Amino acid sequence: MTPLDSERLLRRMLIEVGVDEAHPDPAPAWEVFKRFATVPVECARDYLFFQVGDGHPENELDGYFDFTREFEMRGASGDEPLWFEQVHIEFKVPPPLRLGVGDVTLFSVDFPDYAAFFRAVEALPAFRAGLTFQGFALSIFHTGV
Repeated sequence: MTPLDSERLLRRMLIEVGVDEAHPDPAPAWEVFKRFATVPVECARDYLFFQVGDGHPENELDGYFDFTREFEMRGASGDEPLWFEQVHIEFKVPPPLRLGVGDVTLFSVDFPDYAAFFRAVEALPAFRAGLTFQGFALSIFHTGV
């Protein structure tokens, strides 16, 4: 499965638990993301991110509560990374709403395994605040970086 294919799978997994653009619920989306993280995808390596922040409403930049899986892609030689692709479950916080949590980012590479990463994310006050926030707009997408 390619990273782009994985985005399609993620959408199906989210729909199966009742999460879509009309029903942007981060709690079941997080549980899906944890399962999605274990799905094999064709890449050299992959990483997970959790990102949350209030954005910059004064510049019309939405706040965000984001679960990301990044795929390191290499050429035929297998040498240096040529590019990265990402699949996001992004809950946007449109102005004037705010989460009020500041900016927090955790990377799975900073933990011994995904289970430790998930526990660290779930222990964050910013994560718990996001689970109870009302007013998200949901965006699920694949991008190259």
